[in-house]
Amino acid sequence: MRFRKGFTFIELIMVIAIIGVLAGSGAWIMAYTVKNSVFIPNQLGMDKLATDALNIMAEGDIQAKGLRFSRAITAINANRVDFIDGDGKTVYFRMDTGTNKLYRSINGAAEQAIPAYANAAGLNLSGKSGSLFTYYDINGATTAIAANVRRIRMILIAKSGTGLYNDWQGQSEQASSVSVKKFQ
Repeated sequence: MRFRKGFTFIELIMVIAIIGVLAGSGAWIMAYTVKNSVFIPNQLGMDKLATDALNIMAEGDIQAKGLRFSRAITAINANRVDFIDGDGKTVYFRMDTGTNKLYRSINGAAEQAIPAYANAAGLNLSGKSGSLFTYYDINGATTAIAANVRRIRMILIAKSGTGLYNDWQGQSEQASSVSVKKFQ
């Protein structure tokens, strides 16, 4: 009797099936890892963009003080607020719904995008339901009269592209509120 060494057809099929299962799950894990290595930095970038924009509106920067230091609110609407800051500068923040950018003007100078890096292509800023600012009076009711504003709520949405995970993009929705002091 002669003995042949080798695999049977069944053994060969089983080895191919096992390699197929391992390769399929490995490919899914690899695709998930690659997608997250792109999505997570995009998400963190949008978180930073929204945080920086809200911080500039609330606290200000080296160029002008923010809403927290306002002396008087002079004009309001859903996507724009005009005020006089603590140094006497006339400042306004405006959300342009056409370009999806946030702008600031100081003492009537040309508008500048805030934060400065938000002007990059593919980055979009917007307010929730088309409104960036909500204004409240001393009783906590919404108001449309600039002289009655005692608190301003800002809800900002920052997106790269569509903002969807499946498109490997990032999106951040953040809110802030500023109490407006009234000086006598």
